[in-house]
Amino acid sequence: QLPLICFAVAVIALGFAITWRHSRRSLFWMAGIYAFIGIDLFILRYYVTHVEPERLVVHRVRLKTPKLSQAVRILHISDIQAGEIGPYQVEIFERIAELDVDLILNTGDFLQLVPPATFATEWPKLHAMIREVDPPLGSYAVFGDTELESSLQMQMHRMDPERLEPLTMLASKNVVTETGGGTLSLHGLTLAQSKSVEWAQRSVEPWLAESDPQAFRILLGHAPDYALAMQRSPIDLCLAGHTHGGQVQVPFYGPLVIDSQVPRDWARGFRRAGLPYLNVSAGAGSNRRHGLPPIRFNCPTEMTLIELVPVRPIQ
Repeated sequence: QLPLICFAVAVIALGFAITWRHSRRSLFWMAGIYAFIGIDLFILRYYVTHVEPERLVVHRVRLKTPKLSQAVRILHISDIQAGEIGPYQVEIFERIAELDVDLILNTGDFLQLVPPATFATEWPKLHAMIREVDPPLGSYAVFGDTELESSLQMQMHRMDPERLEPLTMLASKNVVTETGGGTLSLHGLTLAQSKSVEWAQRSVEPWLAESDPQAFRILLGHAPDYALAMQRSPIDLCLAGHTHGGQVQVPFYGPLVIDSQVPRDWARGFRRAGLPYLNVSAGAGSNRRHGLPPIRFNCPTEMTLIELVPVRPIQ
């Protein structure tokens, strides 16, 4: 930030020098303009670091399917990335409780710890909130980048499964869930598989071979790159996060950076991606890598409520 400050000071000084040579009245006008710009920039900085990163939006999607005879409400959440557990994270889980969903699917990046916060101090708080919103069909998740950074993955592998309940981690694993009106077949990719088309295919092919074609198939991966390989696969829904929607969306252009191989317009939102539908979450939190403050512009934090609606199969 120091070079930017020096540049701004130099521009202001130059402006004052030029206007001083012409008239003092011009100097006062220039001072007013600089004051307005300074206030405007301060407000913008406050908005992108304090307002929009906590302006949680819940998107709602209805997806018709002949594979279910009763509606199922699924919450897709991703990238909470809490530096520590505070009021905003409490708000996230209060909103989840209000939605009254049947199933929660989390595509990774739970914590992105900012010292002095540690895994030992923050995971129990987050886990307690996960337990409080335990939905009837369970909570499932995949590992993201920050799980590796915070050693959460290693910690989890050493934990007794009961200490994770009701959360079930799917790392190249399947699970079948009966809804009372049909079957859901879930498969979770590892972090590496989600970022590799070839590795994703190796994990998905055995799952598709053994799963019931009449089950509603949902594939979870942290990064959306894997979806590029699934466009011809008989999968009903793919879920991912990781991109944060770019966090900064420039009007008429879109995200500046998405850290993914997918097209930029896939970096956020619900769409058809070949045979499957794909939802890429912009994340309930923001990237705090290298100690950066959370930054959001034209891309608020979000969760997605996906309601699977039954429809009669075509005869």
